[in-house]
Parts: sequence; C-alpha cells; structure tokens
Amino acid sequence: VKIIARVGVGLDNIDAGYAESKGIKVLNAAEAAMNAVSELVIGHMIALSRNIPKANEGIKSGRWLKKELVGVELRGKYLGIIGVGNIGRNLGRMAKCLRMNLIGYDIIPINQDYIREVGMIKTNLKTLLENSDFVTCHVPLTDKTRHLINSETLSYMKPNAFLINTSRGEIIDEESLFSALNEKRIAGAALDVFEVEPPTNTKLLQLPNIICSPHIAAQTKEAQELASNVIAAKIIQS
Repeated sequence: VKIIARVGVGLDNIDAGYAESKGIKVLNAAEAAMNAVSELVIGHMIALSRNIPKANEGIKSGRWLKKELVGVELRGKYLGIIGVGNIGRNLGRMAKCLRMNLIGYDIIPINQDYIREVGMIKTNLKTLLENSDFVTCHVPLTDKTRHLINSETLSYMKPNAFLINTSRGEIIDEESLFSALNEKRIAGAALDVFEVEPPTNTKLLQLPNIICSPHIAAQTKEAQELASNVIAAKIIQS
C-alpha cells in the first residue's frame, strides 16, 4: 500500500483526491497537535492582554513602561471559538479553567455533552464576533473558509477585542486585518500562520498591536513525538 503520512494538522497542502486516484492512502496525525496548539493560543491571549512583547522590548531598550502597560485579565472575558473540533474543544476546557466564558460557532453540529460540560454558548458567526473579547480560529482551509475573516466580519468585532489565528493563514484576509488594526477598529491580533509563509506583508508585521510566531503551534517535543507514534500506528493498521 502506498502511503503519504502528514505529521501535523490539516491536509490542504496535499491533493488527497489525486492521491486516492493513484491508490495512495493519505494519513494524518491531527490529534497529536491538539494540546500544543491550545497552549499556544492561551499564550498568545496572555501576551496580547498583558502587553508582554512591548514590556519585554521596553525593558531591553532601557525604557520603564509600567504606567503605559495597563492590561486586562482573561477571567470573565468571552472567548469566541470558530471551529469547535478537537483543538477548539481542548482549548475551551483550558479557557474554562481560567474562568473565561465560551462562545462557539461551527458548521458541524457541536457535541451537546461538551456544550453542557463547559457551558458554551452556541451561536452564529456574526453573534460570536459581536460578543467576544477574544476570537480564535480553528477551521480547515476550504473554499468556504478562505478569507472567512474579512472586512465585513472584522467590522462585527468590538474595538477592544483581540483576534488569534493558529489554523491556516488564508483564513484571514491580511489586507482587511491590516486596516482594522491600523485604524484601531480592533485592539490587537496574534498570528502563528500567514497567507504567505514566511510572511511578506511587512506593513502588517510592523504594526504595534500585532504579535507573531513562525507557525510553531504544533512545534513541541511532545506533540512531534506523539505525531510520530500516531502515524506509525495508523500505518500498521493500514
């Protein structure tokens, strides 16, 4: 059996239909990255809400920005999760431990037991964006999700809200995000993924209210080891 093994989340960079037509089985280890991605989202939320990058830069450049860096707490804030799959659900459980409130949207029905477990408010995308203090994206890249976050959907967000994306860069229209951040129509954003990687949109990257990481959501020793084990088990089962 011919096999393509994808160690990571998502298969948008593999033509699975063509592979199948050639008798090649495509395997994925998406579940292995679940915890690593969730933890990075929490890290980005804390970095945004407490101005950690700016504080670090200030100290290293000899500036004491204590009075400027008044942040907000995660406790009591509303976290909007777009895409409540394995990662979205795991993230929701972590956020609940931080005493956040959860709002969820997905085109696939969200598990009712999970909704009851975490007290999630299930709603449509517009309502989620209008009411969330933090919005995080966890959807695959498809024709329907490409530029899901655009000038229209960004206009629904609150001016004090933050956007986080660790899914796929093309979920967000970067030009629209630049305008929203530059005009302070939203408070800030954290991106681990970009429309072009490595990113070339320098005007976006240079904004003071955005923080970035180089597609490292699944880059932990634990996640990579687990992914290898999961793929090996699936190959044996195949």
